[in-house]
Amino acid sequence: MPFVDRDGVKIFYEDTGGNGEVIFMTHGFGSGSKMWDGQLELSKKFRVIRWDMRGHAQSESPDDETKYSKQHQVDDMAAVLDACKVEQAIFLGHSMGAYDNMLFFLSSPQYARRMKALVIFGSGPGFAKAKAREGWNKNADKLAGSYASKGLEALVGSDRDKGHTEHGARVGLAHSAKNVFGQRDYDPLYARMPDGASVAATHLKDLRLPVLIIIGDRDKQFRASSEMMKAKIPSAQMILVAEAGHMANEKQPALFNEHVARFAGSLPRAGASKL
Repeated sequence: MPFVDRDGVKIFYEDTGGNGEVIFMTHGFGSGSKMWDGQLELSKKFRVIRWDMRGHAQSESPDDETKYSKQHQVDDMAAVLDACKVEQAIFLGHSMGAYDNMLFFLSSPQYARRMKALVIFGSGPGFAKAKAREGWNKNADKLAGSYASKGLEALVGSDRDKGHTEHGARVGLAHSAKNVFGQRDYDPLYARMPDGASVAATHLKDLRLPVLIIIGDRDKQFRASSEMMKAKIPSAQMILVAEAGHMANEKQPALFNEHVARFAGSLPRAGASKL
């Protein structure tokens, strides 16, 4: 199985290869690259790369809590792309993964150039107001405690079949819940960004690239934030997936794939995507 070693942590990834446009898939918190099993059909036309975040599934879960942050997250993404010798890709992310893709673009011009287009699936841009973020972080702390004490028993729904280990749940998911799912101003990435942990919420206008927002019509948690992003991101399109909730790609894989393929196919080809 392919891994890339970044700062001493092995990060799992899978690359279908091929000469098509690259679609780089990032799962949400508590999930894993297996959530994209239904999207491997896209590899008939596109080169699909998917990966497991540190602390998740087949990637390593270091004991050191300082090894988990948004800065680590975006740097891990770049490391996977480097390992695959990919210079530029269409970024597809779900939930926290989509939010982290926004951070990747906003974090530096160098990283922004690697993103040809962005698919935001079942997600939001975080919180502009500190009070709302405080509530989110309290929930993140509760999640961290639950994973630390219960391990795999704390997993819910389809997250149970994504390949997590007991150590990964008690250590990796616990640290990830606090320091990656949580949105902390002291995170190394937020600390150097304008507006700190509210940077994505306050800089949606700066996402100047092709953007597709996908949301299940039953995903009540992120429906309003998706509509808000559609209004604020300059070139955003938005699509509702019928009869689907937060995991629309698993509930309606054929329809989801059709929307992604149509969007990706509409983008101009710019030659090779390899480094």
